[in-house]
Amino acid sequence: MKDVTTIGGRLKEILFVKGVSAAELSRKVGIERGYMSKLLNNKIKNPHKNMTQIAKTLNVSYEWLMTGVERTGTYERDYDVEGIVNSKLQKIGFFETGMPISKFHKLIYNDESINIVSTKKLGAGNYLFQNGEDIIELFRVDNFINLAWYPHEPEKDYIPIGKVITKISKEHINDKKLKLVEG
Repeated sequence: MKDVTTIGGRLKEILFVKGVSAAELSRKVGIERGYMSKLLNNKIKNPHKNMTQIAKTLNVSYEWLMTGVERTGTYERDYDVEGIVNSKLQKIGFFETGMPISKFHKLIYNDESINIVSTKKLGAGNYLFQNGEDIIELFRVDNFINLAWYPHEPEKDYIPIGKVITKISKEHINDKKLKLVEG
């Protein structure tokens, strides 16, 4: 096994295992061979440009390629999407994306949009709450003196889901990438 403590070492290892040449990878990703050589020889300190595409092309996780640590053991492309069914938040489908999503984030389907929600972040912004069969979105405003919610304060029976980090609206969701369970 080659030295996999560097990005270049990990790239060399996966190219060897997959039987792919650096020139072939350069063509597939659409980058110059000189740039690929610099990546392989660790001449670029903190490479980010094209790394997601390289990981996708080689079918390895972005996290492993960048850090050497595998998050789940396989490259995740399908992430569970949750929604309300019988007054419970549960898996209702999956969303295919090449975008790495933190294990601390949930994908919540609401109002024909996918909300990437953090259970760890706080502060001003949109938050999702469960209220029986409904998902309620409220906006939190923080300032030095007080904390306010719009259009109203969360009710006592609202169950917090998390803070909305990103919302992917239905216009930007390819039907082939979002599969919801019929039921």
